[in-house]
Amino acid sequence: MKRFFGRERSIDPAPSPAGGVEKLRKVDLSSVIDVAIEVWRLQDRVKKLQSAIGRQDPSIAFSIDKIQHVLREIGIEAREYTGQTYNEGMSLDVLTFDYPVEEKPSNRIVQETVSPAIFFDGTLHKMAQVIVGKAGETADGEKHD
Repeated sequence: MKRFFGRERSIDPAPSPAGGVEKLRKVDLSSVIDVAIEVWRLQDRVKKLQSAIGRQDPSIAFSIDKIQHVLREIGIEAREYTGQTYNEGMSLDVLTFDYPVEEKPSNRIVQETVSPAIFFDGTLHKMAQVIVGKAGETADGEKHD
């Protein structure tokens, strides 16, 4: 068993070209968190691009899913909150409220997740950055159909 981010992991070392055993390098958790965020952003951008051109490429989705699977295997999970009802008790970094300051709407939602929350072994390590707006409106202030 090897220790990876402080957890026991069963990792079979791969043989190196010289016939020895490669050692796993110690990786900083913040670097893995950065990778998880960028994979989430990549997935979001690919979805938007494929929607805009009206064509899906399953191989890209498969590759992103594979990377996310590997991250989950080591205990890293990215969560987004877009579309969820917002309340003051949520552990979110609200970048802006997309309604006038004097307005206090009773029904608010997360209109957009700018950066996902990152959990390691179920513990929050980085809060999601979000934009909150009134329920029933999009980020640009227009009503949903």
